[in-house]
Amino acid sequence: MKKLFLLPIAAILTLASCNTNDPDDPNNTDSFTNGVFVVHEGNFQGGNASLSFFNKYKDEMSNGVFTAVNSIPLGDVGQSMVTLGDLGYIVVNNSGKVEVVNLEDLSSKGTITGLSSPRYICVVSNSVAYISDLYSGVITVFNPQTLATTGTIAVNGQVEEMVKTSSGVIAAGTGANQVYKINTLNNTLMDSVSVGIGPSSVVRDANGKVWILTNGGWGVETPKLVCINPVNMNIEISLEFTLADFPSSLKTNAAGTALYWANNGVFKMDVATPAIPSTAFLNTAVYKVDADPETDIIYVSDAGDFNSNGKVYRYSAAGAALDTFNVGVIPGEFSFTE
Repeated sequence: MKKLFLLPIAAILTLASCNTNDPDDPNNTDSFTNGVFVVHEGNFQGGNASLSFFNKYKDEMSNGVFTAVNSIPLGDVGQSMVTLGDLGYIVVNNSGKVEVVNLEDLSSKGTITGLSSPRYICVVSNSVAYISDLYSGVITVFNPQTLATTGTIAVNGQVEEMVKTSSGVIAAGTGANQVYKINTLNNTLMDSVSVGIGPSSVVRDANGKVWILTNGGWGVETPKLVCINPVNMNIEISLEFTLADFPSSLKTNAAGTALYWANNGVFKMDVATPAIPSTAFLNTAVYKVDADPETDIIYVSDAGDFNSNGKVYRYSAAGAALDTFNVGVIPGEFSFTE
């Protein structure tokens, strides 16, 4: 059964204004600390990026929440979002900024500006986080508490997703066709490995290994799904797709024992038996995919025609359809709060 919940702006403002109780209270069903954010890219140079919030207690999707609470547009091309404690960090790519919000009521905490074309954030600690970039040739280091930028890490060209491991941060160096290893003690590059053309998505599995999805230069070579040991940066597994494949949005299940990705449907692979599956786990329209780290419920964004409003689908871990929600223009990455 499909359920659609579209809260009006007045209801969103009421929700935000009522969030004066303890966000850690399990009876607090109105806090933005317990749910799932959907980051909408919006149209390039359209300035219509937006943020939706799915309240897991109420099974309700609220659209346009950032603007409803803060009375300003989010910006141009919403890219990604991470949370740390009671703060959320929304990366707005073409606006060159990160909007920081209080998760209790979604009010603005501040804005990190002066960025070139930011993409993703990797939190290293309570005082150190990294921002990847398309064009600047650096990864920006900032303090997630004070929001002050504290340095840069020079890289060769575009960098996309990053993941923290026990031996450093692994970053997908798409521009140089390299996977970088960053020393988080002094914020410097310490190693790299070539895994193919266009490494973009990176995740860490239950065994501490890092999986990288390459795009193959969109037809130049076959895309690859590669597993590396982050300690010595050795390639342990390399699986090839076909030239007709365009895989993206690599994610893990809650336990880190299975991988999901988008490729004209949602595909699933157990890391214990690595092989590219021949059939989709979910036969659905998909732009981005992710899995709730607490419930394993699968979230799928459908950008439709990439001009009008899209949809978000939810599925159980077994692949059963749960519900569908109308959302904003080009729904992309998801961010899960506790």
